[in-house]
Amino acid sequence: MGEPEREPGDEELEPRGNQDAVLESTAACTSVDAGAGTGKTTTMLMRIEHAIETGAVDPGDVLVLTFANEAAGSIRDAVADRLDPETAAAIDVYTYHSFCHRLVREYAYYLGYSPEFDVVTDRKRRRLIGRLLAENDYGFAAATGDGSPAELTADVDGFIQEMSQEDVTPGELQKALPDVRTLELLTEFVLWLERRANEELSFDAEALRYFNAEDHLETASESLVDYGKLIQYCREKIDESPAFGDSEVVRDVERYLEILQDCVTETIETLSLEERETKQLPRALFYNRIRRDATDRIEQSPFGRLKHYVEFLRLARHYTDVYGDYHDALENRGALDFDELVRKATQLLNDESIASEITDRWEQVYCDEFQDTDETQFSLLTGLTDGHDRPSLFAIGDKDQAIYGWRGTDRRGLDRLASVYDDHDAVELGLNFRSRQEILDLTNCCGYGPQSSKTLREADRTPGEYGDYDDYERADDDTGLEEPPDHVVTIESGEIDRPMAEQVGTTVSRLLNGEAENVPRRRLEDVAVVVRTNRHAQAVAEALESRRIPYEVSGSPGGDVSPGIRTVLSYLRVLVDSDADAHLRRVLFYRYRLPESDLRTLQQQDGPLVDAVFEVDSETLERPDRLERARDHLETLAEYRRLYPLSGFLRRFREVTRLEWFLTSDERAEFDRIERFVDAYDADSMLRMLSAEFLEALENTLEGSESERTRGTHSSDYVDVMTVHQAKGLEFDTVLVPFLSDEEWCVEADYARRSRERLLAALLSDDLESPLRSDLAAETVGEEWRVLHVALTRAENHLFLFGAEYDYEGEDAQLGVETADACLPDAIEWSTAGQRMDLWESLTESFEDVREIYPETVADRTTELARSSGVTPGSITYYADYEDRQVEPLRTREAIETVHQLGRLLRDDALLPAADAASYADGRDDGVRVPGARRLSTLTEETVRFPVETLSEATELPVAISHSYTAMETHDTCPRKHYLDHVVRAIDDPGARGETSSGDGGSRVVGTVFHDVAEEAFYREYESREEWHEAATRQLTARGLTDHREDVLACVDRYFGATADGFDRPVADWDQLAAELPFSLADVAGVTGNVVGYVDSVRRTPDGELVVLDYKATAERADPTEAVQLVLYARACEQRFDEPVSAVGYVYVGDVDSGPRAELVDPESDELPEWESVLETFVAADDPDYFETTPGNHCRYCPHRSLGCGPDGLEDRRETRGRPQAR
Repeated sequence: MGEPEREPGDEELEPRGNQDAVLESTAACTSVDAGAGTGKTTTMLMRIEHAIETGAVDPGDVLVLTFANEAAGSIRDAVADRLDPETAAAIDVYTYHSFCHRLVREYAYYLGYSPEFDVVTDRKRRRLIGRLLAENDYGFAAATGDGSPAELTADVDGFIQEMSQEDVTPGELQKALPDVRTLELLTEFVLWLERRANEELSFDAEALRYFNAEDHLETASESLVDYGKLIQYCREKIDESPAFGDSEVVRDVERYLEILQDCVTETIETLSLEERETKQLPRALFYNRIRRDATDRIEQSPFGRLKHYVEFLRLARHYTDVYGDYHDALENRGALDFDELVRKATQLLNDESIASEITDRWEQVYCDEFQDTDETQFSLLTGLTDGHDRPSLFAIGDKDQAIYGWRGTDRRGLDRLASVYDDHDAVELGLNFRSRQEILDLTNCCGYGPQSSKTLREADRTPGEYGDYDDYERADDDTGLEEPPDHVVTIESGEIDRPMAEQVGTTVSRLLNGEAENVPRRRLEDVAVVVRTNRHAQAVAEALESRRIPYEVSGSPGGDVSPGIRTVLSYLRVLVDSDADAHLRRVLFYRYRLPESDLRTLQQQDGPLVDAVFEVDSETLERPDRLERARDHLETLAEYRRLYPLSGFLRRFREVTRLEWFLTSDERAEFDRIERFVDAYDADSMLRMLSAEFLEALENTLEGSESERTRGTHSSDYVDVMTVHQAKGLEFDTVLVPFLSDEEWCVEADYARRSRERLLAALLSDDLESPLRSDLAAETVGEEWRVLHVALTRAENHLFLFGAEYDYEGEDAQLGVETADACLPDAIEWSTAGQRMDLWESLTESFEDVREIYPETVADRTTELARSSGVTPGSITYYADYEDRQVEPLRTREAIETVHQLGRLLRDDALLPAADAASYADGRDDGVRVPGARRLSTLTEETVRFPVETLSEATELPVAISHSYTAMETHDTCPRKHYLDHVVRAIDDPGARGETSSGDGGSRVVGTVFHDVAEEAFYREYESREEWHEAATRQLTARGLTDHREDVLACVDRYFGATADGFDRPVADWDQLAAELPFSLADVAGVTGNVVGYVDSVRRTPDGELVVLDYKATAERADPTEAVQLVLYARACEQRFDEPVSAVGYVYVGDVDSGPRAELVDPESDELPEWESVLETFVAADDPDYFETTPGNHCRYCPHRSLGCGPDGLEDRRETRGRPQAR
């Protein structure tokens, strides 16, 4: 389905539904709440055209404001399509920031600024804040992350950005926040309570740990009474100091402490030996030990709320000092950031002496996507249009699609207009031109939490009746259907024994193959998967990749562009913008390795940097050869840009620059994605050239994330995968929305901690009585429902929903939300569940209501999808051939035989890239010659993976390095061996394979086999000693290592007997989260390559704490002061699991004197090496050197002895050794 009004040209647009009321309104302010698919931009365009044609306004008196450059460009194009070029050119179309920039620059002298004032972008603001933190002592440390300067800068930057968007000045913050001394006293109360809870309410207390006798219940109750007495003591301390209690924050804390006492009383009454999960209540509610195994349904606690509130107020006090200095720095530099730019423009509009000069330029102001305005933009618009002599305002948006609240936007903006303008008309549009009524009714019937939504109705269809399918587009390019297909489909994912992403991949495959139940075959361009987060997008992408289904993921996994791809973008920017000095400097430094001295010489030349590149005297440079290469490439690419369209240019760009040699493997894959983007971008015009417009679209795509305004793209030959924020404004024939569960949408690890900024905002708000007691989740839950609404309304014909219920009560031994909430006094408005949506339950109820009306087109297909997982396909289809390319079905038996044949060729080193296609040509008589053997003629561009000319033009290339603990050990032993083994991965000497690195070959074999058995046991869920023994025997037999059977089985027995101090249960019984867990640490400060490795085991202790374990099969204990790998593993796992690691240690399964045991160490302990010392080792290995050697006894076992760098006489000893010793 599509919007009939969207066709460009001279065809007259006919108003439908309430659009007539929009066109005819003459009020000073007209606000339009236009539902999804009702044509917001079309309606605004119709009103502009109507006003011009009726003579109500001249084109030059019209101003259109929108948010993004992309939207502004779309509106310009739409206006140009409908009106003649002269009329369209007369209309002013701006983004908010470009409009404000124009006004402030025009009146710069009046405001006390230079017309050439600097606009501080987000990136510049972050650098300025970092400099302020580095140059000033603000007397505080980072409370989150790793405490690094970058982490602290990010925290302060986020704080300043949020306060600025909320239009809160540093002075207002200073006035609202208590002084530092008051906050320190409140912090002391919190520490008292936390310390007492740790001593008496945690599982260190025997009564709560066991909790199986009456005396345990009595002791636990007495401990809670003592805790309540401490709370009373804190309250008395506040009363003793009237001056201290004068602060509104202190009074609120005192009232909250009284409520906390009531909570203690409720908890005592709830404790029960019959309900053993209640023993979790004291440590969960009053020590904030939540999101553990037994308390993982609890997302916030009464004590946690108080703790995070007081901690953040203290931080905010210090952050406010930085905020004030930041404003001073902007003023001293005569610069403005984006928010201040809007405020200065608003200041001009509120200045009676000049306001009329500005406002008299326009008679009508149009604003699109008004639901996304923040406080500063709202003030700007009302300042521009509010008044009898001001332009009229037309504001259109959709309150149900307000999904940028985290950026300070206010969905109530449309409603607030009525209180600002006396002459105001409000119009609602609900006639939908996009989606089928079944899809609309699903959204109409959905509860949407604490808010209401508009009722949407399909155009040209009677509610309750099935639609017309004469115009239904099919994949075979024919139209029409005899029977109505499924329009809304649900999949109860919890009932299918496969990950949800796999379910999505299967469904997409069935849709593309025409096997989906009651849905005709879909094309690639018809299908989109819309998800909540980038993590979900990556999971779906992997499922599609495994099925060889072409897909495109909008944006990057984290919204960031890697350094290598940033250099690629800079190079392209240089080719379209001769003034892009910063980008050219990056290219010269990173690609051509121009020394800093040469860069300084170039910078000292007059004019743009690109002129200096071509005009500088080469004799003044340290490395003129590198600059000459850069000149040649720039000249060549400038010519290619003039000659070739985008796709052809990019291929030659890769060949000339050979930038891929300077990228990591992940970045090279991203480079391939750029090429796919070019193909999609270039599809409309094969003559489109490299331009600034293309670069902006490419950068938006690469930088887009789940929380940006950047819109995704609708591909023509891929399945699109994108987040909801990227999908906003797009529409697709078939949409799949997976991961519909509270666990994926709203469950937080520690809601109060993650909502600290909202606690501060509640303090500054006049609408809430108490940040500690009020429910702050209502608005954020409402926004999550609006995000869901956007996702559902992207679908035109078919909507597939994948979800599962989230059990807030947990299993029998877990503390449920209902039990915890029962302990909260009535004065507390919030729930321990944090942001509870009951998403899938609400959607299911709505689904059932709609299915009663449309039983033929609304269906649950859980059973069909579950059944499909057990079907063995009769043939395999190579999906690379799609639609216009030949499809080659291959029977399963033939596929297996072909795989075996290729395996034999691979084993015999006879599998050639050029010869792979030989079997493909069998039976063909089209005259195509396919090489079938190894010969020089096979080295063509069609049969190799990189251009042949690169082989003859090789230059000095940097080495792509990754670091591991093994590599560090090798570097300490011999830098040359490190270079050969871990940098260039050189081949070993003939016959060197299988030699041991020292005389400990047996112990190494035992350790290797034990690690492999442990990994197999984790993935196959072996729990008994016998299963481990069987796995070990099987592995030893398969490898011909049965001589080591007794040693390996002894290691297994010691593993099952290993215990750790403080825990009764053996380590083998601890819950295991991962085995042989791979990790990669990027952007380690001072280290060029990634730090990689594998963690033997990640587990949870019986108390639910995260621990990292390393197996030791040797006979010696390891010295913790040298345990570099444990420090490395702890840091990697904290990033991977997003929670602190409580302990790291070794599990000794070798024959050590102390017997089998696990020795655990706190990661922050002085027993372990400092992270700085670990970094020193990495930095040393970061500059690999082939020429540095350290000859010694270890050279006897080196696989590169033929190089002759070992001690004298080593070769003779090697030659006299017999082959048995070499083994």
